[in-house]
Amino acid sequence: MTNLRETTFFIFGCLIAAMVLLSSCHNSSNSTPPVLPIDSVRNGDIVFRRGRSFSSDIILSHDSDNRYSHIGIVYKNDRGCQVIHAVNEEPDFEGDFDRVKIESIEKFFSPERASAGAMYHSWLGDTLQDIIIGKAMEYVSDSVRFDSDFNHYDSKELYCTELIYTIYNYIGIDITEGRRTKVGVICFPSEIIFPSDIEKNKKLTKYFDY
Repeated sequence: MTNLRETTFFIFGCLIAAMVLLSSCHNSSNSTPPVLPIDSVRNGDIVFRRGRSFSSDIILSHDSDNRYSHIGIVYKNDRGCQVIHAVNEEPDFEGDFDRVKIESIEKFFSPERASAGAMYHSWLGDTLQDIIIGKAMEYVSDSVRFDSDFNHYDSKELYCTELIYTIYNYIGIDITEGRRTKVGVICFPSEIIFPSDIEKNKKLTKYFDY
């Protein structure tokens, strides 16, 4: 089933190849890293980016409400500001697989990976933030695989928004407030959690974008 989904994903992507080609020159023109407001970053911030990958263009073609295709959560620790996210197509080493990972916020927003981005403060207090960050780190430690089936009804595998939805749901909060995006593509679920389904939560406070 996964192979069928991946094949369908590729075929559908070919249908928007013209859009990708037209946007590629624009996407590759900006190689300057964004100046991030590191002093304003808090533990548990929700971060969004518009990716440069082929799959990002496919996601955005279905999401007219937002310009972001990917999401993560900030973990501030002795290594600085890091981002936990479930990601595909970004191996860290030969033989690496798509999974939940943690990396620096600078790498998350690097020009090679993001053409635009935004940062939001969460409304949660420190105690709840620590709980959801701890849960997210469990997925990192367990190297939970990226969910290429986009099934948000279990946490055996996780896609990017599913990770954020799942860790908030762990403390009894639906960060999506029930929102889902309908996807009319064969072999995919009829509804998927898109970044805009989370960004629309008015309890999140945007403090930076580019």
